[in-house]
Amino acid sequence: MSKYTGYLMGLMLLCAGALQAQTGVRLRKIVKHKSQHLYGLPISMVKVPTGTFVQGAENGEDTNNIANSENRHPVLISSFYISTTETTNAQYKEFVNWVRDSIAAKELGGQYLIVKDGDTSINWKNAEKINYQDPAVMTKLTNLLLDPSKSLSHKPQIDPAKLVYEMKGFDYQQAAKIENKGRSPKDFVYRYTVQVYPDTLVWMRDFGYSNNEQMATSYFASDKYKNFPVVGVNWKQASAYCDWFTKQRINRDQREHKMAIGGQCRLPTEAEWAYAASLNDKDLNKGRTEDNLAPDNTNGGADKPKKKRANNDEAAEAESAQGNKLFPEKVIEGKHGKYGIYNLADNVSEWTNTSYYAGGANFENRFNPDIQWGTIDSESKSKRQKVVRGGSWKDTPQFTNVSNRFFEDLGTAHSYIGFRVVVNLPE
Repeated sequence: MSKYTGYLMGLMLLCAGALQAQTGVRLRKIVKHKSQHLYGLPISMVKVPTGTFVQGAENGEDTNNIANSENRHPVLISSFYISTTETTNAQYKEFVNWVRDSIAAKELGGQYLIVKDGDTSINWKNAEKINYQDPAVMTKLTNLLLDPSKSLSHKPQIDPAKLVYEMKGFDYQQAAKIENKGRSPKDFVYRYTVQVYPDTLVWMRDFGYSNNEQMATSYFASDKYKNFPVVGVNWKQASAYCDWFTKQRINRDQREHKMAIGGQCRLPTEAEWAYAASLNDKDLNKGRTEDNLAPDNTNGGADKPKKKRANNDEAAEAESAQGNKLFPEKVIEGKHGKYGIYNLADNVSEWTNTSYYAGGANFENRFNPDIQWGTIDSESKSKRQKVVRGGSWKDTPQFTNVSNRFFEDLGTAHSYIGFRVVVNLPE
C-alpha cells in the first residue's frame, strides 16, 4: 500500500468519524429540546453499533429448549440509536397535548392559524398558549368537548376520544412485493386515524377485584408519575407517537437548519431490541432463552404466550426479589447495563415493530430481520399480533429478564406494556 493510498484511507475514516459525531450531536439537540409541554425528563438516546449476534438464544441459553436450539442463527444488525429509557408519561403527554392544540387551533381559527399562498398551517406560537380554563375559549370548542350528559364535572371538559391523530404515509413493504409490480404508487398510500389518549382503565381491567382506582385516575394525569413509563397505549398509539416525533421533531429540525429531510423515529424491531439487550448487559440473559412462547390449545391450537405457574418457593423468591414492588417505577431508577439502557428486563414490557408469526425464524432474513405480516386493518387475529419483549413490574423473577417474549393484538393496551423508540438518521 502506497503512502498516498494510506493517506486517503485515513482521511476517509476521519471524515466518516466526523460525520457520525455530527449526527450524534444533532440527534442529542433534537431529543433534548424542551417545549412548554414537556415538563419531565427529555429523551436520552445511545448509539448501538453495527454488529452480529445470535438470535433465537442469547447468552446462557437453555439447552433444554428444543425450539430455540433449532432456530438459533446469526444476524447482522445495522447501527441505530435507541432511547435509554422507556417513553414516559410526560413525553407521551407532549404528543397528546400537541394533538389537542392542533385540533383546537383549527376550531378557533383567527390568530391560531397562518394562511400563506392559499395554504393554511397552525400558528404554534399562539396555539401552545391556548387557555383551556377560559370559558370563552371553551365555548368555541364545542366539537372537542365531552358530552355534558357523560361528564362527572359541571365544567366543560375535553373529550379524550376526540383527540385523534392522522397517520399517513407510503407502505414500502406492500409496494415492494412482486405481486404488486406495476400497480400505481397511489395504491400504497395509507391513511388512518388513531385515538391517542391512553386507556387509563387498564389498571382496573387487568386486575379485577383489585384496589387500583388511584392508578386509574392519577397515573397519567398526575405530575407525581410524570417520569414513569407510559402504559395503557396499544401498538397503534405507540406507532403514532413515533410518526409524530419523526415529523414534528426530526423533520422540522431538518427544515429549520436547511438539511436534507430524512431519518425516522419508530418502534424497534424485535431483532434490534434483542441485539441492544445483548450488548447492554449480557449477564441479564444468563440462564434464559430467547423464546418463552408455548403452544396453547384453547385457541384452536394457535400459539399463545403461556407462563409456568410458580410454586410456593418461587412466589417467596419473587416477593423477596421484587422488594414488594408494586406498579412501575421511575424510568431512571431501575437497572441499567453497559450501554446505559434502563429497564429492558423489567419495569414494563415493550412493544416492538415486529409481527409474531409461528416459525418465522425459519425464513426471516439474516440482515436486519423484521417480520411484517398483515396490515393495520387486518381482520385475521393472527395477522394483528405484535411481539412484546422484556419482563414487567407484575412478573416473577422467572420472567423479569430480557428473554421474556410474548405477543399481543396491536389494538390491545395493558398496565404493564409500554414502549421505547429507536431513531435512524442519515449520516
